[in-house]
Amino acid sequence: MVDFSLTDADKKIAALARDEAEIGRTYSRYYDKHEDEIEPKVFAEVKDRPDPLEMLDAIEAETSGRVIVEHLVTMETARGDVRMRRIKKHLGDKIVRYAGNDEQRKLFGNKLLSIALTEPGAGSDPSMIRGSARYDEATDEWILNAEKIYCSAFGASDGALVLVRGPEKNGARPFMGFVIEKGMKGLTELGQVKKMGIRSWDTADFVLQDCRVPSINKIDVDFKKTMIVFNGTRPGVAAMGLAVAGSLLEFTREKLLGKEQVLDYAKGIRARSAIEDRLIRMEALYEATSLTILRCKWLEHVGGTNNGATKVEAAMSKALGGKAARKITQGCMELLGPEGLSEEYLAEKWFRDARIFDIFEGAGDVNRLIIARSLLNYSQKELN
Repeated sequence: MVDFSLTDADKKIAALARDEAEIGRTYSRYYDKHEDEIEPKVFAEVKDRPDPLEMLDAIEAETSGRVIVEHLVTMETARGDVRMRRIKKHLGDKIVRYAGNDEQRKLFGNKLLSIALTEPGAGSDPSMIRGSARYDEATDEWILNAEKIYCSAFGASDGALVLVRGPEKNGARPFMGFVIEKGMKGLTELGQVKKMGIRSWDTADFVLQDCRVPSINKIDVDFKKTMIVFNGTRPGVAAMGLAVAGSLLEFTREKLLGKEQVLDYAKGIRARSAIEDRLIRMEALYEATSLTILRCKWLEHVGGTNNGATKVEAAMSKALGGKAARKITQGCMELLGPEGLSEEYLAEKWFRDARIFDIFEGAGDVNRLIIARSLLNYSQKELN
């Protein structure tokens, strides 16, 4: 039997993250209205406080495992809306660390690199990517042309791992990955994207126009190798969406029932009020989703993510997490009524924030396709 009980060290680190989240929530409305601003590396209020992830480095042996505790920190941090500390590892540098050679890890290993996949007209369907790369033998450089949009963390990054199409080979144009660094000639940053929700989330666009990069910047990855990293991040993003929904669910429960009143779960359905029944159903969806994500992280802790072993479980987590975030926040707003739309509270912000979690880092429909292919033993061509 799998035991999901947390150790004392797990709880200690999670409590630190939750305390920081309470401070972060005081900035929620500010960054909701100032989305062009990128948060500082560390806010003054937490500068002298222990960093939860640094504490994890120190007492990892006492915890349930690094990836599990990182998941707990992610969930607690997301409850605060605004991160009090910028993340220190991005998807692009993670790809360099596991797919790059020794020289590339030495050159780029200490840089923060986001990942740039999405293009206009090529969101959930990467086969529509039209960004191109061609080799200039005379200078031993690659010339890149592409427009990349919705790049998470690019504003505060040193550059990005860009996925584009290479020269035609055997009737097809293979995917290629390149490290591009800010300041390169031909790279034009377009600034932060205007969004409906999660406005404090660093999301930027950029254009590559005849951008020349040295051959050493070409990383040995194709589309499949690149997508492996999402096995680890999809449950993390699902957890963020669930945390946002949890914040609104907690607010709704307190607003309708009061802080002192506790739901009586032993009451039968006939003895409960309609509001109590609705809240209990949403809580059940929250708990089921949380356990699904936690199980995925446990499997990742046991078997790793760079081998693709948790692909289906990651897709399950993301599909259910996005659905739960939307369903719970929608239900809460229906219970709150017009009062939930007031900017006096953060309810309407959480409602807007939650909408994206069924889309980015793998849309729900795409993840359901991944699950279906696995269950039915179909290839991508057979079920698409």
